[in-house]
Amino acid sequence: MTLAPILRIALAVTAAASLVAGLTGGLARLGVVAPVGDLADMHGAIMVSGFFGTLISLERAVADDRLAALLVPALSAAGAVLLLSGYAEATAPLFLAAGVGLTLLTALATWKLPTLFTGLMTVAAALWPLGTLFWISGRTLAEVGYVWLGFLILTVVAERIELSRLLRPTLAARGLLIVLVALFALALALGQPWQGSTLLSVALAGIALWLLREDIALRTVRTHGFARFSALMLICGYGWLIVAAASLSLLPPGESMYGHDAAIHAIAVGFILSMVFAHAPIILPAVTGAPVRYVPILYVPAMLLQIAIGLRITFDAMEATEKLRCPAWLIIAAIVIYVALLLGTMAIRPKTAASV
Repeated sequence: MTLAPILRIALAVTAAASLVAGLTGGLARLGVVAPVGDLADMHGAIMVSGFFGTLISLERAVADDRLAALLVPALSAAGAVLLLSGYAEATAPLFLAAGVGLTLLTALATWKLPTLFTGLMTVAAALWPLGTLFWISGRTLAEVGYVWLGFLILTVVAERIELSRLLRPTLAARGLLIVLVALFALALALGQPWQGSTLLSVALAGIALWLLREDIALRTVRTHGFARFSALMLICGYGWLIVAAASLSLLPPGESMYGHDAAIHAIAVGFILSMVFAHAPIILPAVTGAPVRYVPILYVPAMLLQIAIGLRITFDAMEATEKLRCPAWLIIAAIVIYVALLLGTMAIRPKTAASV
């Protein structure tokens, strides 16, 4: 095995370790488990930069197909390792460097192939180092979290445009999306939702509705197999993005910590994790070479995830802090079951060559 595959696997393992640590930190914040080091306080940084930052950078580096490109996810992974080792102060520069590197990678792709997809990937990537700069300048992780989530949201939007290329948006639709993304990025740069939420919530709702209208998921949901499963997860995710926008408008985080909790988890769990569930069976083989595949039983953890985030937001609306542990455990269970089932497909291969 050459160096590149070994490095890709090592980076994927580091991202997976960050996911486990981030979830543990989330449980520690609720008092479910005893806090270990800075995991509870750094929960958001571990999840966004340590897990998703490393994974997205790895995906872009694999697409770039140059060994040097793997330096970007390596920087992010190094930051995650330092963060998990208790050296929080040293992580921000590494995450900043990784964010700048990812922005350069995507900008190079845009230069070579100037499309809406690559342009949005570049704007999305730029939000990662922007949020990290805000963090270095003294803003709290709660404030920075929305900018980092903006990085994930726009990455998903770009990926969906690429994966749904068979359903081409009209020129007017593309123009509308550019306006919505510009307003979204402007709101984050202005410090929303902590310094007001109106522009951010409108832009976020607009992006979600745009995706619902333009995504091919509205067609593939009427099919079967993996295409239907993925479409249902996508539609659920877009719905939770609208819920997040409504929460930002009705319960501004600057006024209500329950509103903050509802919005942040509607995005991070309802939208982002639904996207992960929808895409993992096709992205993991491409990035890591792991021969995972879709099986119908994946509906079990997928539906469990939707129930969990619904309960989380309901309990936030009720300001029932003592009940938040239940959906937290359900989210953990959904992720563990989903990962276990995917790994199981590597060991149990179908008897026929027919694909789902």
